[in-house]
Amino acid sequence: MTASALGSLASGPGQEPPGSLQKIEHFVVLMLENRSFDHLVGYLKGNDVRIAGLTGSESNYRDPRASLPVPVPVARVTSFMMPFDPGHEFNDVQVQLYGPSTNVQQPANPPVASAPMNGFVYSAGQAAQLARVPASAARIMECFQPDQMLVMTALARGFALCNYWYSSLPGPTWPNRFFVHAATSGGLTDSPSTDQIVEGFSFASGTIYERLEKAGRDWRIYHDGLPQTAGIDSLRLEYVDPFTKHFRGMNFFDQDLAAGSLPAYVFIEPNYDTGHNYVRGNSMHPLNDIRKGEQLVKRVYEALRGSRWWDSSLLIITFDEHGGFYDHVPPPTALPSGDDSRYRNPSHPFAFDRLGVRVPAILVSAYTTKGSVIDRDANGARCVFDHASILATAEKRFGLAPLTRRDAAAQTLEVGLGLQMPREDAPVSLPSPLTDSLLVRFARLFRKKPPAASAGAPLSENQKSLLGLALACDLKVSDASEHQAIRSRHAKIVRQKEAAGYIREVEAKIQSRRR
Repeated sequence: MTASALGSLASGPGQEPPGSLQKIEHFVVLMLENRSFDHLVGYLKGNDVRIAGLTGSESNYRDPRASLPVPVPVARVTSFMMPFDPGHEFNDVQVQLYGPSTNVQQPANPPVASAPMNGFVYSAGQAAQLARVPASAARIMECFQPDQMLVMTALARGFALCNYWYSSLPGPTWPNRFFVHAATSGGLTDSPSTDQIVEGFSFASGTIYERLEKAGRDWRIYHDGLPQTAGIDSLRLEYVDPFTKHFRGMNFFDQDLAAGSLPAYVFIEPNYDTGHNYVRGNSMHPLNDIRKGEQLVKRVYEALRGSRWWDSSLLIITFDEHGGFYDHVPPPTALPSGDDSRYRNPSHPFAFDRLGVRVPAILVSAYTTKGSVIDRDANGARCVFDHASILATAEKRFGLAPLTRRDAAAQTLEVGLGLQMPREDAPVSLPSPLTDSLLVRFARLFRKKPPAASAGAPLSENQKSLLGLALACDLKVSDASEHQAIRSRHAKIVRQKEAAGYIREVEAKIQSRRR
């Protein structure tokens, strides 16, 4: 399937949205973590040439600067967990896109119009070295084959896969997630500092949640543990409010649907398990067992499919950023958001005029043609999406004003709603994720955790960010007389075990206040 001219139509306040978009009353957004398009779904091209995935001949060099560089080809994934967390801060991504520089003062070559995408293995080598697993760097080129990802494969083949959905900027989790809430990161390109997190982020035009509220549309954020959305100041106030109706534990999701409760806009945050370096989480972070994330996807789909809301909902499954994993398609140019850049990093200015690396995105609804591949529009141009496309689609459907220039110009998603009548052949259930044999499960009892996830391991940058978020929420719900002691305790946390304990305490403290 190619995108139709519908994708270029706009509808403002008071105008009826075109096609089957007008039948969508509920948006459910499940945003997972840190996987590239090629890494997760690239091998689907083997059975469907419409998919802009892998031929099997793609490769990267261990060091592109070497006189006789050693190629590392793409290959089948050999484990459901990575032994290290690949680099994906702004400078890491510059190396992945443009290759390492020979100039010691600059980590990456200068940007060019079409990125060579040749620095993934080199960048992974640096992260693997720091994690004390240098021989594992080549695993950045390993990609899942369809028989390894049964849930995602079933959804990609059963609904609509987007060929050209990119992260909103070439950087890490936090700024990319801000784009899905506010169509901007306020200039942030890196994982934020603790001081920034404690102060709380705000954006000139607010967030999609404020737009929805003003229009009388309800919304809810489901979360399993500390939600990253609480990094935004207005959402933090809502999260810690004992009487909040907008934040709800993920354990209530299925029963809420069964009871007939589904707001107009739902955002689902997975369990990051940041305190244990993600090992027990289901966000699909590289240090998770990715099958836990598949189980979450299956759960969300089946709950929605079995509810009364199926015929009026659009489920959007995507990933915040690529997590350092290989992808072969250079990111295209982007329209800057046009708001202020109060959180910019002066050490590496970025104009927000280019998207980040491609990520998987699947559109699921009763109006989605089975086996759709969203590739090009009626004029032959690529249908390019980023996280602002989610906001643009909700804004079009509900007649909301855009937040920034980015969502105002973003391609909307009704191209994935090609049917006029709801399908009757959508599966009620999805395959279960693969399970290990008894022998593998027995061997796992004696397997050591990755060095980066051991109790005494130091914290990664993103772990420091989530620890800072725990501090910010703790300060928000504690008496001012306790603040000095809380800050003092936070300052002494430098290891995994300490971080896990503190984050759990803060989560429990906020949960115990809920009414």
